[in-house]
Amino acid sequence: MEKHNNHLKDFPFGSDHPVTLLDTSGGLSLGALPGLEEFGQAIPKILPGLDGLICSPGQLRRLSSTTVSGTKLFVRMDWTNILRDANFPLPPHTPVHLSILDPQDAVALAASGMVVDLLLGYEDAIEAHCLKLIVQLALAGRELELPLIVEVRTSGPNVAAMDKAIELGASLAQEGGADTIIVSNPGLDSLKNIAAMLTVPWLLKPSSAKTDLTDCEAAFDLGAAGIWLDHTWLATYLPINELVRQLNTLAQANR
Repeated sequence: MEKHNNHLKDFPFGSDHPVTLLDTSGGLSLGALPGLEEFGQAIPKILPGLDGLICSPGQLRRLSSTTVSGTKLFVRMDWTNILRDANFPLPPHTPVHLSILDPQDAVALAASGMVVDLLLGYEDAIEAHCLKLIVQLALAGRELELPLIVEVRTSGPNVAAMDKAIELGASLAQEGGADTIIVSNPGLDSLKNIAAMLTVPWLLKPSSAKTDLTDCEAAFDLGAAGIWLDHTWLATYLPINELVRQLNTLAQANR
């Protein structure tokens, strides 16, 4: 099989600005996201300034190469119901995590890389399934030159210390073979520990659209490769291009 030519070495982590990735794959659990009901028409309006877009398999099939020229496309490889809350029409009673694609599917979709969750704070079987999937995808991705991004989610009810759980998640993701790791802000002290521990690129996931740029500035100072925005930012209709402009200005000032 011809090797895929989209390894992380080609991803713009070495660029002169922090990368900004937007995850729109939440629709896999939540249905069509606010503002993205007509996905193929809505995406061009928010693409300028984005370095990468995380899509569900269905979303990825609806995008053309001209629509996303210059933006890396990553595909969500797993499914979980933990994004649903008590107000969802089908509220979850038991947390579930499933693999929905294999690496060959990602290649067939012409994805630049794969994205999976590491869910912590749930029953042991959930964590074990996540770790097994990470290891398997990392090994296959190395052969196919297809990078693996792991998003650490410490939203389970059994988390006793959020900062330590995020640190643990980052460590487990790296041990499992992740090429890039996404972490929420655990506080400055823990962020320093994460930065010192990780030998792969990492991105900060701001807590909400109300978060100011202070957290991002601290992360950039510690070597973060950029930020990761999830579906909650879309719900605010936040001008993402303006956020990217501010982040680029911030990165220039910190050099």
